[in-house]
Parts: sequence; C-alpha cells; structure tokens
Amino acid sequence: MGQQEGRTDEVIEGDRVVRAMTNDGAFRLIAARTTVTSSDIVKLQGATGETARSLAELINASILYRETMAPGLRVQCIVNGAGGQLVADSNPDGWARGLLQSKHRSVSLAAGAMVQMMRSLPRGNVHRGVIELDRGGTISDALVAYMHESEQITSMVSVRAAMDGEDIVAVGGYLLQILPEAPDKEGALAVLAQRLEDDFVDIEARIRETDASPEHLVEEVFWGMEYVFLGKSALRSGCACSLERVMGSLATLGAADIQSFIDDGKTLEMGCDYCNTEYLVEPEHLRGLLASS
Repeated sequence: MGQQEGRTDEVIEGDRVVRAMTNDGAFRLIAARTTVTSSDIVKLQGATGETARSLAELINASILYRETMAPGLRVQCIVNGAGGQLVADSNPDGWARGLLQSKHRSVSLAAGAMVQMMRSLPRGNVHRGVIELDRGGTISDALVAYMHESEQITSMVSVRAAMDGEDIVAVGGYLLQILPEAPDKEGALAVLAQRLEDDFVDIEARIRETDASPEHLVEEVFWGMEYVFLGKSALRSGCACSLERVMGSLATLGAADIQSFIDDGKTLEMGCDYCNTEYLVEPEHLRGLLASS
C-alpha cells in the first residue's frame, strides 16, 4: 500500500465522506458512506424495491457531485424516469434530503431516464446539465456522463445501495477524478481504468462486506500508489424547511388571497414534502403578513 502522508487523525463513525489525492497530483478520490442518511430518507418518502435503491444511490451521487464541483454550495440532482421523479439535495453543512414524486410511489430507470444536475455558482446563478440515460443505465452512468459532457472532467464513478429485501443494508460510492496536473494522463488513466473495470464497477459485494467504508474504497482504489488523505466530514439526513420559510411563501400571495384565509378563520396546515414536517399557521400570523405588506 502507498504512503498515507498527512492522514487525518479525526475519527468520524457512521455516514461520512472522505477525500484523498495521489501524491503526484494525478488523481483525486472522493468516497462516501450514506447508509443511515439514505435509509432515513427512503423511509420518509415511502420508497420500496428498485425505487428505494435508485433514490438511495441518487443521494450518494449528489454528495459526490457536490464534493467535487461545489463543496461550499448546495446541489440538486433530479431523475425523471418512468412513473415519476426522484430528487436529491446535498447541502454543504453535511445534510442531504430526497423526494419521491410519483402517483404509484414507483420510478423506474429501466427504460432510460432524463437526469438533471444543478449546482449553485458563487454569484448566485445556477449551472444546469441534462443527461439522457441509456436504457438499462444506472445512477453511476448518469454521473459519469454528466461530468464528461457538462463539466469536461474525466471521472470514474460507482455508487451502490445493497439491500436485503426491502431493507437497505449499506450505501456507498466513490468518484475518481483525473486532475489536470496529471503528468501522464493517458498512461495513468489506462492503468487505473483497467483496475477499476475489473474490481470497482459494481461495488455492491464490497460495500456489504465493509459496511460501505469510504476509507476502504480509498485504500483499495489507490492500492500500490502513494496518496494522502485530505480530510473527512460527517453526513446526515436533514431539511431546510422552517416556519419562517412557510411564512415567506405565504407572503408571496396577493392580499386578497391572504385575507380570504383570515376570513375563513381556520388554521392552515402546511407540510414539507421532503421531511413530512407539518407547520400550523394561525389566522393572526396571516394578519401580520397583511400588516407588513
């Protein structure tokens, strides 16, 4: 195994993302375990079977995408498949959330899908890229294609959710990026591509055996190479919703609409589709909106 100079002593158990780079500056690797995060989100959304697997893998992919392209900003990944839509958000504070929008609670990628990747830019605008997934394609395939076509970055990706019936056992994945500073990009890519194609395309068995350890993925992908761990961060499920955001949404309504709610005299019940939190808005709160308008 190669040297691990500068390896962080920080101990983070559970879901986490790990960053590493080869000493020659040729490759950067980001690996993530999202077992608990994905399980929590899948349960909140009522996803089962292959839909649960796809949503879990999309959550992992969104974290790898953010860590690669916008570590300090929010990203969103959307899959439009047969039957509905899957959404995954990754936040720089380490939390992620997901959404299943489907009348029958089922979204299939089997017949191909449209995948949209969005990331915030420093000035507040949004970069969007859309990828058409081939029939039988995976979330991993979508992220590889997006990185190549929209970001002009050569990368290798594998994300996988291992399941036992309807239960998620482990969720993990990695994104390997070829850096512009690579001294021999073609040679290094050829050698590593062969290794990854042999052992790291389908990582389901590996993440089952290692509890989706991201450190294991780094050590195995970079086996025989000198590399350094750059750091790690904890991951969790979460949401950006709040009563303040609900009131902000209501404030965009016209005065007549707000007044009609007040005249009705009933408490408004508004829920978050991501985390299922319910917010109660009393008529007096609505009067405050009229007073401030």
